[in-house]
Amino acid sequence: MLSQFFTFEVLMVLGILGILTACPTYFIYAIARTKPSARPIPYFPHGVHGWLLVFVATVILSIILTAIDAINAVNVMNQAGALNWAVLSPSIVIIGLYIYCLWLIARKREAYVVKQTIVILWVVGPISLMFLTLLFGASVDNATVVRSCLYAALWTLYFLFSKRVACTYGTKAVDSYVHLAIEMADAQKAQKEREEKAKKAKKQ
Repeated sequence: MLSQFFTFEVLMVLGILGILTACPTYFIYAIARTKPSARPIPYFPHGVHGWLLVFVATVILSIILTAIDAINAVNVMNQAGALNWAVLSPSIVIIGLYIYCLWLIARKREAYVVKQTIVILWVVGPISLMFLTLLFGASVDNATVVRSCLYAALWTLYFLFSKRVACTYGTKAVDSYVHLAIEMADAQKAQKEREEKAKKAKKQ
């Protein structure tokens, strides 16, 4: 059963997609490393690593898949002898917004990055599907709508509540993390003092 899904051709396509996604992801990661985080706090993650880098990879994969769909649409229209830019415009807008999103994540360290990224998530996801249906009469299946909403919702929650995102881009949530960091530092200091006292007591 599984062998039907994981044929050589499928594995080859997955491998190519993986390479096409990994290379730009590393490029974004390398660029992002040159920009310090807005408000790094001890004991808390910051920088474009972890799940934030996973998000970057999903955006790059979305750009690749959208570009492939656009190229296929162009080929079909060329065979029909008519190139309709109205059909291609949603894909162009989506790719442009995603590239802008990657630029924000890699090069900016401001709180507005989080807000704009969340807006882009919903615009290129559920809202774009709604416009495709209403304006262009495209048929969108329910599974696609559900996946798009889940993707936007999950990453919205991540950007709103992630400590890494807050420290990297300096959102208001950092203020609450500062108090936690101070408490953790005090606790660690107290633990070291207890360990030193215990060592001195043993020596005596």
